Amino acid sequence: MLLAKEIGADLVVMDDNAAKKTAKFMGFRVTGSLGVLLRAKREGCIPMVKPILSVMIADGFFIDEKIIRYMLEEAQES
Repeated sequence: MLLAKEIGADLVVMDDNAAKKTAKFMGFRVTGSLGVLLRAKREGCIPMVKPILSVMIADGFFIDEKIIRYMLEEAQES
């Protein structure tokens, strides 16, 4: 966050909830890995979100089942 402040970033990407709260308190717009995935899909940078979610989960990234359903609905992949 110090680097983001130093360079004048308008958006920071992080998944840790405590860090997100701190970043928001400091005035940053915040998104996480899943938000980046949805944006990449919407902007045509990736064709599908589901395969990437599967790899993330297989690699130990915990994603609640409700969030997975939400992500797939938003990505129009459900």
